[in-house]
Amino acid sequence: MATRDIRALPKLEGTAHVNMALIIKFMANYFFNAGKYPEIPRRNDVGNDAFLFRQGPTKGLGKIQFNDYSAVYKSYDFANLTIFREQIATFKEFLTTATPSKEQSGDIDFLLIVGELFTCVVYGQLILENAKIYNVDKDLLDQIFDFMVRDFSRYALQLYSKPSSTTKQMELCMKMIRKPNVDQRRYERVWSEFVYALKDAYEMNP
Repeated sequence: MATRDIRALPKLEGTAHVNMALIIKFMANYFFNAGKYPEIPRRNDVGNDAFLFRQGPTKGLGKIQFNDYSAVYKSYDFANLTIFREQIATFKEFLTTATPSKEQSGDIDFLLIVGELFTCVVYGQLILENAKIYNVDKDLLDQIFDFMVRDFSRYALQLYSKPSSTTKQMELCMKMIRKPNVDQRRYERVWSEFVYALKDAYEMNP
């Protein structure tokens, strides 16, 4: 299949799919055309954030750029993150060498799955950025990316199973389906120190 411009992908209609339609518009620049902006520090000051919740115009979303997402992914090294980075690399290969056709781009369900894969990458970036701010334990991070790897694999399997998926697309989806690194010691430590340790820490109001 010839490589197509992924900026031409999304044209989702209907209220239920508006958010994902807008998200997909960011995908091309996020992966392939990063900008360079100063790092924004943590803010704890009192301020009015009402503008975040005002529904503004959506024109030009495809022109918005982001800092290189891969920088924070390279700043950590643990087993499940390594697997997740490999899944991301395969997803990028999917977008450039097995880009959805015009017919697939008109299939709302197909594009929703592509959007879910994309948002997994963004969520992973946000987790890692906040891990630095809050000094999150490395074992806890590794356990978090255990389910990130599984979620990514689940969406890849859904994409593989679409009736319209091409041979090349199915091949790359199979490469995205990965099993997370299982570490019983890590799991038990996270359970005892970060989960069970919260037992009785909160109670419902009467």
